[in-house]
Amino acid sequence: MTSATYSLPARKARICRIAGAIFLVLATCSALEAVVLSLWPAPAFSCHDGCRANTRPVEMLDDDEKAKVVATPGAEQKLDAYVGRPIVRAGIFGVTLIDSVPFATLLLGVGIALRRLGGRGENPVAQALPWLRRASLAAIVWALAQPVSNSLMASLLSIGTPSGPHWYITINLVPIGTGLMLAIAAYATIWALESGLQAQRDLDAFV
Repeated sequence: MTSATYSLPARKARICRIAGAIFLVLATCSALEAVVLSLWPAPAFSCHDGCRANTRPVEMLDDDEKAKVVATPGAEQKLDAYVGRPIVRAGIFGVTLIDSVPFATLLLGVGIALRRLGGRGENPVAQALPWLRRASLAAIVWALAQPVSNSLMASLLSIGTPSGPHWYITINLVPIGTGLMLAIAAYATIWALESGLQAQRDLDAFV
């Protein structure tokens, strides 16, 4: 597997390249998420007597706060007006970046790794592993960034709700812990593979 002439069979290499391209497209979409949400918070599409797109910022709230807004006359309109302010849109853009950038980096790393693995260059596995290592590091950052992003978004939107401005701290340890464990396990596996490849290269050079 560590031979300089090693490459995947043609069919598997093609699958890796196609999968890599899909991940790269998804990475691009994720990178654009902050722009989309800042322009169209909680976009919704409805088709009745013609299709049209609109936004419902109330959908960005948690269930309890959303119920309060829906139950309070005029509250949803006030929230819409608040979210329509340029400074609030800029805040949504910045907060969304906290979550979307590491996720886009994760997808980018996996996409490039798959493309390298399906390539015909010298030792595709060795070329793919560094990108998988970067992707696993991005996954660790993403797992930690999600609760920060969710808390800041809820705090930002609270200003336009009947409850008034207050700090939200939303932490769900189960998905955070699961994401961290999987990302760390992936990083450890990739580190072990890289160490094995390096040891094999050193042995080949010695022999």
